[in-house]
Amino acid sequence: MIYTVDKIEEDLDYGCEERDENQPVMAVVTLVSPDGGSQKCKMPDHLLYERNISSGDTVIFDEDHFLRKPLSRNWTQECSGSGTNLSDFSAWMQDAREGKPIHKICPFCGGKVGVLSNEGQQTVIGCDSCDMRITLDIK
Repeated sequence: MIYTVDKIEEDLDYGCEERDENQPVMAVVTLVSPDGGSQKCKMPDHLLYERNISSGDTVIFDEDHFLRKPLSRNWTQECSGSGTNLSDFSAWMQDAREGKPIHKICPFCGGKVGVLSNEGQQTVIGCDSCDMRITLDIK
C-alpha cells in the first residue's frame, strides 16, 4: 500500500533511561493511507536522509519493514542506478523459474509479489495489488 508522509518527528521516548550510544537515532513518521487513515511507525533517522524521505512524499514499506519511495514505471533504470543487489535479484528470479514460492514487496505499490502462474515454458510473477508483471521463460 502507498502512504503519504504527514509528519516526521524525532523519537524522544526512551523510557526512564537515555538512548544507548549504540542505538541509532530514531524518527517517528506519521503516515496517511489512501482511505485517510493515519498510523505511526519508527524508522532510523539516517535512513530517512539516505532515502530522501520528507513530509508530503509517497512511500511504501520494503521487505525489512522500513519506508522507501516507490519506483516509477521506469523501474529498470531505477533498479540499475539504485545499487540493487543483482545476485539476490537473480536468486529469487531463479526460484520463481523453478516454481518455488517467493515473497517480495512490490516496488511500485507495496503489494505482495509472488508467482502468479507457472505453466508450460513460462512463469509469470507479479503483484497482487497492481499491474506489475514479469514473464520469465523457463530454460
